[in-house]
Amino acid sequence: MDRRRLAVTLAGAAAFLTLYAPQSLLPLLRSWLGKDAALAGLVISAGTFGVALAAPFAGMLADRFGRRRVIVSAAFLTAIPTLLMAAAPTPPLLLAGRFAEGIFLPGIFAVTVAYAADEWPAVQARAVTALYVAGTIGGGFCGRLLAGVVGEFAGWRIALVALACLQFLVAWLIRRWLPTEQRYREPAAVRVGVFELLRDPRLRGAYAAGCAILFALVGGFTYITLRLAEAPFELGPAALSALFTVYLVGVVVTPMSGRILNRLGHARTLTLAWSVAIGGLLLTLAAQLPVIVVGLCLFSGGLFIAQTAATSFVGEAAAHARATAVGLYVTCYYLGGSVGGVLPAPLFERVGWPGVVALIALAAVFSVTMARRAFRLQPAAAHPVEVSGEAL
Repeated sequence: MDRRRLAVTLAGAAAFLTLYAPQSLLPLLRSWLGKDAALAGLVISAGTFGVALAAPFAGMLADRFGRRRVIVSAAFLTAIPTLLMAAAPTPPLLLAGRFAEGIFLPGIFAVTVAYAADEWPAVQARAVTALYVAGTIGGGFCGRLLAGVVGEFAGWRIALVALACLQFLVAWLIRRWLPTEQRYREPAAVRVGVFELLRDPRLRGAYAAGCAILFALVGGFTYITLRLAEAPFELGPAALSALFTVYLVGVVVTPMSGRILNRLGHARTLTLAWSVAIGGLLLTLAAQLPVIVVGLCLFSGGLFIAQTAATSFVGEAAAHARATAVGLYVTCYYLGGSVGGVLPAPLFERVGWPGVVALIALAAVFSVTMARRAFRLQPAAAHPVEVSGEAL
């Protein structure tokens, strides 16, 4: 793998190192915040809401000032609120820090996908996007693992300090290895507004599908964490962080999704991915921890492949203002994640984990329906070629 592809992978990691790390700290944070499940979920949703709000503006900045400059700046700036959160004296200030953290992250999320779509031909860009998604999986796992292990022995505040230091390191590596874009053109001749992008039925369908994907991922992992922290499992922060090793399945599987997309197309790939995810989610209804772990492997792996299908589709469908189009996708995606952190709370408190599973299954039906309608409107790439291991 050359340094440019490695830098794209690290950008994916930087995007997710801090965003979901508090999931491993929820037992500790819930003791500090109180026993309200909705408030604990809001710790996750505050960050994703910040992402959703800022994403279109990150895309506009990148379309104006260039991809690399925005990606590198965002990677460094994200570490600052993470560090300040460690000293938050009250829950509202902690939530404010999470929101600020989310404000900076779209500079990585939205812009890296646009960078890949600009710098590589379409078929290769699918494989590079898959590497980016694999990086997000690895970053999400490392952030949760680091937070959980450090939090178990040193408390959640020191865990946040450790996360900020790791974020600075990854940002420095991205700055060294990510070259300035070569194929990007200033959008002077073609100006495409947000509302014009939203009028495109292909993009609207992909945005709706992405909204449901992150709704499922955030809702599933937030409330399975709360379930496993209670009897009869009673897992602590370190054990809960180890649970996220299921993400490593996605690191292995997701880079292959570029090949799957070239063979099956976006619609079939997304449908297959959701089928695997829901099958795995049903396994988590079991009372045996090993079965739950297997179910979470299938659930996360399926959703990561679904995310690759939806993300790469947006990059291909947007002929102009690509970073802005991807930014809008990120907005819808993280609005879904924000809702996923709090909407399942009443079901979890009244019905338990099965209620959350049923809600996510409904989200799956919605995502597949919207995506298949949108993907039918996008002509398939002519004569797609197989991506070799060297191309990855």
